[in-house]
Amino acid sequence: MALTQRFAAVCLLCAVLAGTAIAQSPELHGYVKFFAHPNLRQSRFDRAGARLQASLSHHAGDHLSAFASFDINVEETRNRGSDERSAATELYPVELYVQFDWEKLALRVGKQFIFWGKTDWINPTDNITPWDFANIDAELEDYRLAVTGIKANWYPGNWDVEMIVTPVFQPNRIPMRIPDMIGSVPTEVRKDLPGFEVKNMQYGVRASSYVSGFDYSLSYWNGFDLFPSLYVSLPPTSHPGTNSVRFQYAYYRVQVFGFDFARSFGAWMVKGEGAYFRTADATGTDPYITNPHFKYVLGVDWYPSDDIVINGQFIQDILFKYSRDYELLQLGPFVSAFHDVPGKVTNSASLRVQYDASDSWNVQLIGVVNLRDVDFFLLPIVNYSPYDGVNVYAGATTFFGPDESPFGRTKDFSRAFLEVKYSY
Repeated sequence: MALTQRFAAVCLLCAVLAGTAIAQSPELHGYVKFFAHPNLRQSRFDRAGARLQASLSHHAGDHLSAFASFDINVEETRNRGSDERSAATELYPVELYVQFDWEKLALRVGKQFIFWGKTDWINPTDNITPWDFANIDAELEDYRLAVTGIKANWYPGNWDVEMIVTPVFQPNRIPMRIPDMIGSVPTEVRKDLPGFEVKNMQYGVRASSYVSGFDYSLSYWNGFDLFPSLYVSLPPTSHPGTNSVRFQYAYYRVQVFGFDFARSFGAWMVKGEGAYFRTADATGTDPYITNPHFKYVLGVDWYPSDDIVINGQFIQDILFKYSRDYELLQLGPFVSAFHDVPGKVTNSASLRVQYDASDSWNVQLIGVVNLRDVDFFLLPIVNYSPYDGVNVYAGATTFFGPDESPFGRTKDFSRAFLEVKYSY
């Protein structure tokens, strides 16, 4: 954790403890979880360990409250790209914030989850809270990473105007593999993250309301792309073997203009979401930075019974200022192993089916398919709760497709998971 984040965590923890001292009835809750994640492509475990989470919430008067959630993780992890394993014990805050509530205004300061959008899994407007793609499993907090910032909600009439400021950038965590074609050439990987400076502040606003049964919102976000741009420097041909191949990740600003809506019709719900991304490559001439593009999702939820929900969605991403010839000319073999050379229009689809078999059993299947390369991602989850507070999760995060397709590149990270959780 960066020094600035540690300092913020200490300050917020002091605030939480001070509030606890004056609170009438602080509430302590959390869970203990044991987990094992075997790799599905190789006979080994990617992760195995245990977690203790302690969460404290309290109210100090009518307008002030605080929440702190900490994890103690004890686990053994296989190091990426090798058979070596490392064991670690880690204490870190999941969420840590104070909140002020008045009649027309709510203010939350600290580390928190901030989600935008109404569609399932694919959310063009959800660009604040990053994903941990390497650890997708049964529970939200395991694959989303809370951000440090300020969130204010203002309620004029039937509107909810949400304003966000985040001073610390945190990117997505993405599993990557070094292309096989490099062979024995030494490699070097560097990440250029935006520093803790005023010029790197991220901010946005979303206005939500409803009319004639439609819930809708308009949003604007000015921040950094959660996905990196990758630059590759090859050794000079005049001195082969004397220099390493350098992979350099860089993160660029992006402005996102978005909207979403949802409307129920009996057992059906129609929803949609879209966003225009004004990227750092406004002219479309830099092959390493994503061009400006428009991405939208149209979906339908169907509730054939109280126990079943089926969601289907169509996703389309349209690149502007597109030149495939220019991209193919610029993208070398090492870059193409990481970067997909996109078409002007990319189509995808997703499906989510959930069945509550009883009070004890719940089954869910989530899938996303890229229609061009026919590569796809599947996440089946089974949840068994034999007693109150006890949950057993079993499932798998699986990737399929051609080796150079978006999901195919991460096939080696396919893994199952088994988790036993006791909540108190």
